Amino acid sequence: MPSDSTRWGALQIIDAHAHIGSFRGYDLRTENLIANLNRFGIRLALISNIDGAHLPDKTLDLDEITANNITLQTVRKYPEQLRGLAWSRPTDPKGSPANLEPYLRDHGFVGVKLHPDMNQFPADSACVDGYLALCAKYKVPAVFHSDATGSNSGPEKIYAAAKRHPTVPIVLYHMGFLGPHNDAIATVIESLQKKDAELYLETSQADPEAVLQAIKAVGADRVLFGSDATYYGQQHYEQYLDMIDKLQTNLRYEDFAKVVRENAKRLFKL
Repeated sequence: MPSDSTRWGALQIIDAHAHIGSFRGYDLRTENLIANLNRFGIRLALISNIDGAHLPDKTLDLDEITANNITLQTVRKYPEQLRGLAWSRPTDPKGSPANLEPYLRDHGFVGVKLHPDMNQFPADSACVDGYLALCAKYKVPAVFHSDATGSNSGPEKIYAAAKRHPTVPIVLYHMGFLGPHNDAIATVIESLQKKDAELYLETSQADPEAVLQAIKAVGADRVLFGSDATYYGQQHYEQYLDMIDKLQTNLRYEDFAKVVRENAKRLFKL
């Protein structure tokens, strides 16, 4: 278990973006995730099983029930440190929101994960509507991988889907994978101005200065810390030292707390 004596223990950080499973070339072992959480004192991580990604040469390409059962078993093993996000496969012939409902209804999962690139669907496709309706039913967020404008995971496509389900909090993981982040930020600004969707930004792999820019532009209430653990392997959280330091230095305490834990607590009812 993490303690207050670790690097970030007193901060009670919640990582809104972490994985279990296997992805060729990356160390996503659960043991590695737990070791990273303990070493840095991360309070809680929200996990989804990347083996639900339809990438047969890189992942196990598991169906929704198999992938999410593994997540459930993992959360049960580490109940003080992990919460589950249900991985969706909207284009899988065997995929269905009905497959995911028991995890939200009976097993304490706190949201639904959609990855338009790794599961090969445009984020604004009608195939996402049943999953977002499920989120609305159980009052949980959806988290989307977001990428460049024009891609399957473009912010404009996620926004289009979000407008069809305006009560569902939708988190744009990465705020545009590896940048530039301006389009994701602008999309959230537009949604705030028009009040037609509930969009949030998340910080994984983002440049710290871009994260500060995002907080200034959309407000601390709309940005969540996440890291895509353990994308960077056994030294994963070392890659976020600069980000956390810059956020602590440049934000009021109340805003820093919102970004690193309070927004996640509120959205995911943690």
